[in-house]
This record gives sequence, structure tokens and C-alpha cells, in this order.
Amino acid sequence: MPELSRKVRLYVTAVSIAGIVLLIRWTWSITFSWKLLGEFPFWASLAILAELGPVALPQGGFVTLGFPISFAVLLIYGPGLSSWVAVCGTIVEAKRRKKGEWYVVLFDQTQLILSISAAWIVYQYMGGEPITSTSLGHILPIVASALAYFLTNTFLVNTVLALEKGISVLEMWSINFKWTVPNYLAQTPLGFLMAVLYRQISWWAVLFLCFPLFIAYYAYKLYAELRRQHLSTIQALATAIEMRDSYTEDHSMRMAELAVATARELRVPASEVEVIRYAAILHDIGKIGVSDQILNKPAQLTEKEWAKMREHPKIGMEIVSKIDSLKEASRIVYYHHEWYNGQGYPEGLKGEDIPIGARILAVVDAYDAMTSKRPYRSAYPVERAIEELRKNAGTQFDGKVVEAFLKILKSGQNVT
Repeated sequence: MPELSRKVRLYVTAVSIAGIVLLIRWTWSITFSWKLLGEFPFWASLAILAELGPVALPQGGFVTLGFPISFAVLLIYGPGLSSWVAVCGTIVEAKRRKKGEWYVVLFDQTQLILSISAAWIVYQYMGGEPITSTSLGHILPIVASALAYFLTNTFLVNTVLALEKGISVLEMWSINFKWTVPNYLAQTPLGFLMAVLYRQISWWAVLFLCFPLFIAYYAYKLYAELRRQHLSTIQALATAIEMRDSYTEDHSMRMAELAVATARELRVPASEVEVIRYAAILHDIGKIGVSDQILNKPAQLTEKEWAKMREHPKIGMEIVSKIDSLKEASRIVYYHHEWYNGQGYPEGLKGEDIPIGARILAVVDAYDAMTSKRPYRSAYPVERAIEELRKNAGTQFDGKVVEAFLKILKSGQNVT
């Protein structure tokens, strides 16, 4: 596993070993029969079908509809058969992966086994009984079991992604999995109903529940697609500005990467980090209201021209605030030229009164501007740009933000 860090390798290895040990343990407890062997292909086929349409998560990984299938089998047969059904579902995952990525498939299989194991232990501890033709089990053990599955599953996947990205587990969960909670809650009764219908009617009755399962999949996919379109729209707006100025090509995306990394270094809450990302991409959108003669002037601007240029934060705020989901980002766009000592514009805010996102953008924007070629000057060497940031810490810039940003530069982080 050469492409993985030592921490990730150790974590993946530990999870894989624990999962394999539990699979052997649960398999040993299965009471085999011809009837069981005849029922297994039905559930395995459903699990494979449920894995055919994965929905990509914002920060890596994906979600599928395999949970209700595994949960139904768990409630009927226990963890042994449920684990093997889940393993069969990951055959699709193996097909999607590139050659040599066997460890990813192994991790996916074993974390599912651990999730099923946690659900079963909780179910038994709370007095749950297998679903039969005469017994429907008990509601509290079922709910607690589903919750245990969800928490274990998201924790295991979330941790490996957080280690890989180098960000906190809590932040990764907030970005990647928080939005999946309602869908998991909705899938729990589906898994229960599958078990009940299978036991009290027949296998064909279970197929009727594939329709609401498809709706759950559609909800997953729609959310992910809306998020991608949201980000694509933001990037398109930024590109519209950068196309007018060849000297700032890709400036907004560089800004977003460095601003996000700096915000994480400062332990800014995950939800606010995403707002900062959007604000960084759109921070110069207000320049759409500045004439090309001023924007691309191959010399220093006059005071009158600077007055026009200083209008761009307000124009940008007015544009961005029209998008309901970007109202918080519009405040950062508006204040990103404020100075820490109160000598900036447009409002002359001072110190902590300036939103943290705007203080971060001020530092990152200044650095990127200094190290980029401009119509009226060459790019500064990195050392000189760093010297300027240090010299202006506490006056133009927030000193804490400068130190966090320089730490990011030194470590060579490039977080997207």
C-alpha cells in the first residue's frame, strides 16, 4: 500500500484484521441447512443490485443502499449470513476499483462486518429477537441496532478519510455524513419491513419495497448532484472574472485551497470552512463591475481609478447575496479588504469585528497577489512575500492568521 500514509495503513490493517476475525466467528455460529443455502442467493442478489448505484460523498467515499438489505438479513438470520450478504455486495465495489486497490475493497468489506457486528451486539443486549413468521421483534432494540450500525459505519469510513485528508474526524463527518442521517433513519423501517414481509409472506413481497428504496437512492443522488451543480455554478462565476484578466488565471481556485487549509489550521468549524471555500472562489466577482481599462491597466492606478476598484467588494456582496445559500459567504466577500487595524475598506472594521473568513482571505489574497505577475510588475519571490506578510501582521493582517498561513506554506499542504 505505498500510496497510503503510515497512519492510514495501520488503521486499514487493524480494521481489516478485526473484520476478518469477526467474520470467522459469525460464520462458525451459522446453522447450515439446504433451506438456508436456497435463501442466501436471493439476499446476495439484492445486495449486489443495491451497490450498483453508488453516490459519491463530498470528501471521498460513497454511499449506497446496501444497509436495509444487510439489516433485514441481520434481523432474520443474525450476523453470520448478514456479513456474507454484505461481502457479496462489495463484489460491485471490486469491479469499480483499479487493479492493485484490493486493500480498499478489503477495508470496505471488513468495516461492513464490524458495523453489522455492532448492530447485532446492541440488538441482543437490548433483548431483540430474530424476526419470525409469528414474532415481529421489538421496536427499541431495532432502532438502537440501526443506530449502532450507522454510527459504526460512518465512524470507520469517516476516520480513514480524515486520516487520508489530514483533517479532524469531526470536520470530515460534518461535511461527508451529516446530511445522510435522515436517509439512514428512513432506511431503517425499510429493512425491518423487508424482514417481516419475507418471514410472513414470501420473497416476492420484499420486491415491492424496492420502489421506496429507489426513492431513497434518488434522494441521495439528487442531493449530491445539487451540491456538484452548486459548486460548478460558483466556479463558473469566478471563471467569468478571471477570463477578463489573464494575470489572475486560476487565482480563485488557489485562493480556495489555501484559505481552506488555513481555516482548518485555525480550527474553524467545518460548516464555516465550506463558507470560506465559496467566498474564496467568489471574492473577486465584484470586479465584473470594474472597467477593463482599470482592471488591465499596465501601470499603477490613479486615486480616482482606485476609488472605482474599491467598489468591487460591495458589488461582489450584492451579487453573491442574491443566492440564498451564499448569504454568509457574501459577508466575507464584502469584508475581505478590511485591515486588522481598521484602516481598510469598505467599512473600516477593526480586529475581531472582521469575520474570520475575511481575515483569512485578506492574507491569502495578498500572498497570491504578491507572488503572481501583474501588468505593472513582476511576481515577488516567495521569501519577499512572506517577509511582507510578517511585517504587516497586526496592522493590515491578523497575526494569528498570518502564522497559520505560513505554517501551511511551510508544510506544503494543498487541501481541496
